[in-house]
Amino acid sequence: MGSLIGHGSYRRKPKDERQAYSMRIKRWWCKACHRSLSVLPDFVLALRHYLVRVIQCVVAERFERGRPWGEVKAQCACQGTPALRTMQRWCKAFLEHALLWLGVVQETLAQQDSRSAWLDPQGEAPKADNLAGALLAASLHLLAWAKTQWPQLAGYGWNDRLRFLWLWGWSQGLGRLV
Repeated sequence: MGSLIGHGSYRRKPKDERQAYSMRIKRWWCKACHRSLSVLPDFVLALRHYLVRVIQCVVAERFERGRPWGEVKAQCACQGTPALRTMQRWCKAFLEHALLWLGVVQETLAQQDSRSAWLDPQGEAPKADNLAGALLAASLHLLAWAKTQWPQLAGYGWNDRLRFLWLWGWSQGLGRLV
């Protein structure tokens, strides 16, 4: 108790497809572990400049809908923002991390919600076209289970699945997803 003390703040400028927003992020010093930390709002990812919803749009268009890059860019970018190369980096990183994250999601569902349709051998999992698409689909099942555990997730839905997955995975020690 009482091991966190205010340690200043810094300015962060998360972007969407149209503009950058300016916000102050409070920094804290932990007297127990002697580290500085920040608590980001849940619509901002650590180490990323764009809002979660922009990144999710790109990842979903590419991996769930199988859209080519031209269509992804047309759907998710406005006046060249984010750049195509940025969107490609997000998708590459998502695909690289998908196997590890999917394994942990499936393990969690097996332990916590063994009746999940995702775990049914005749269900959705075998129908997934790629690891990234499978992870996005599994994240909905994980979110459905999580909503039974944490009332504050009641408002989370389809458009919040990547935000939830990121926050959940970060708390599991999985590191970056995108």
